[in-house]
Amino acid sequence: MHAISRRSALQGLAVAGLAPAGASRAFAQAAPAIVGKTKITVTGFYRTPAFHIAQRRGLFAKEGLDVEFLLVRLAPDHNEGLATGRWPLTMSSADTMLARTTQDGVDFVLFLEAEEGLDVQLIAQPKYKSLQELRGKLFAADPIDSNYDLVRNKIMRDSGVPESDYRYEVIGNSSMRLAAFLDGKVDAAMLQRPFSDHAIAKGGVLLAKGSDYIQNWPICCGWGLRKWIEANRSVVVGFTRAMASAADWLLLPENREETIQVLMKEEKLTRAWAESNYSYVVPKCMLRPESIRKDLELRIELGYYKPPHKPTEAFYDMRYWSEATGLAAPPPVGLPRNAVAG
Repeated sequence: MHAISRRSALQGLAVAGLAPAGASRAFAQAAPAIVGKTKITVTGFYRTPAFHIAQRRGLFAKEGLDVEFLLVRLAPDHNEGLATGRWPLTMSSADTMLARTTQDGVDFVLFLEAEEGLDVQLIAQPKYKSLQELRGKLFAADPIDSNYDLVRNKIMRDSGVPESDYRYEVIGNSSMRLAAFLDGKVDAAMLQRPFSDHAIAKGGVLLAKGSDYIQNWPICCGWGLRKWIEANRSVVVGFTRAMASAADWLLLPENREETIQVLMKEEKLTRAWAESNYSYVVPKCMLRPESIRKDLELRIELGYYKPPHKPTEAFYDMRYWSEATGLAAPPPVGLPRNAVAG
């Protein structure tokens, strides 16, 4: 197996705070705009439809927030930056959060879910016609043990090929994995659309679709260090309210086309992929506990979450969402069904 050096997220380091630019206030569902704004950096691998709309329609500004989106390319660096307080919040995979919490002991917590679904594909070089032919071959990777790499592990194991039977190299996000694939530096890669479309157009072979193996994948959620989130409650509530309001707006039939055009322009998506992306939006950005539990069950199945196992509710906090929307949180779902007592 190709040796990989991964910088694990660190626990218990100093967390950078925010300097509020105005007096504290109670957040009602129809909060009035305020003059002073709190600057906040949100990281992620792409901007979701709700994030785009919240920015374009001034919904973050209405909550007194000046939100900067920082595009990240390498998952280990992203995860370490969050753990050390370099950035306060991310909009990225719930599975990444679960990995770093259960494996590295970092006290992250989920508070909203923007998208649910999975359109990542396993693409191989033209000479490979089956998953079994990838034994001993080199995959482009990023986090190794979470997110799309976890999906790859599920696909390959179900096909009788464990991780010990192939190699991988940490390269970065889908755009970087695509570049390595097109340069012939790797034999296969997990690529989300539209990057997988580009690989196929250049002769790549589609060997598996993630959605055929995993359902209800919480692909993009809001999360960060629990300590920071608790210390900046009004910021998190305001951010959540803006995202929930944006999801409400874009899911109205009369606003669908405008949203798709925004995605095509800003994220450089084809219309087909923009429409697919639109279909993943979670109404009101409500986190779905059952989807988080299924993710935990997959991690247990693949051996990435060792006992003792915690209830699903240990990994999310819906109080911020409830305060932002005025709605009751979804009921708890408890332990993963394949949990083992410690």
